Amino acid sequence: MSLEKAFRQIAANLSDEFEVDFQQVPYGNRVFDTIRNLLFFRKKNADIYHQTGHIQYIVLRLPRRNTVLSIMDVRYLYIQRGLRRWVLKKLYLDWPIKKLKYITAISEHTKDEIIRFNGCREEKIAVLDLPLVVKIDEEPPSTFNKQRPTILQVGTMDNKNIPNLARALSGIPCKVRIIGNMTGAQRKILHECEVEYENETNLTDEQVRNAYRSADLVSFCSTFEGFGLPIIEAQSMQKPVITSNVSPMIETSGGAAFLADPFDVQSIRGGIEKIIQDDAYRESLVTAGLRNVRRFDPAIVARQYETLYKAILSDNRS
Repeated sequence: MSLEKAFRQIAANLSDEFEVDFQQVPYGNRVFDTIRNLLFFRKKNADIYHQTGHIQYIVLRLPRRNTVLSIMDVRYLYIQRGLRRWVLKKLYLDWPIKKLKYITAISEHTKDEIIRFNGCREEKIAVLDLPLVVKIDEEPPSTFNKQRPTILQVGTMDNKNIPNLARALSGIPCKVRIIGNMTGAQRKILHECEVEYENETNLTDEQVRNAYRSADLVSFCSTFEGFGLPIIEAQSMQKPVITSNVSPMIETSGGAAFLADPFDVQSIRGGIEKIIQDDAYRESLVTAGLRNVRRFDPAIVARQYETLYKAILSDNRS
């Protein structure tokens, strides 16, 4: 689920005293497009500006006193090297944080990463949740297929850890349903491990919802995340989840998932086998997951952002 959908949920649940509009930058994310965005972006008139996408640099064109920057992750700092990394760090982290007064992160883990790489004061960053985008499924879940379960994998970027998932599933009768554009290397490792899979892309919201509904369990053993939305999406659909024993997946799952070491194939395999074989444990994950997702109700999350917005308005009146 995209960040835009998440923040549209927040906007829809703000009180009537707020009127919300969404504005996009005119160009894409290539280097030349970044320059063009900085040159040609024209902000609309507003009492508060909130930058929520992966275009943090655009706050350089917004006023300091009433602009909020929400940072989702700093994964690019682990991927990029040399001059490119230096430029990205300045545009996406250092200069925006130096300019603005109001910064939010979507998890304690992301906050810690920001402080680690930028060195800003801890009190400058507020941790505010993302909302659950899909509606909680109150219908009884379908019968779990213990003989040949369908395992849903949402996302195909390198951090989603598909090679280790493939190795963990080698020899386990199952079918993996993968949502996202796959690489040749990912397909190769799945074939080598003799894992049956199907791949789908460009799904509608309802198709994504049906993918969760038709799965027996959801795997999200990512090596790096800012938040981990698929965890709570799966829990809202009453599906057992295996995810990573690292932050922020630990916090997002709320004790309602099997936590595996994403770098240890046997750890992932053991978690999947336990979910498949242990009926009582599997059912306890589903029950606990439904409790966990209540805290990500869009109305509850919207109150967090509304409190921040009111504080900004108050500061600017004083």
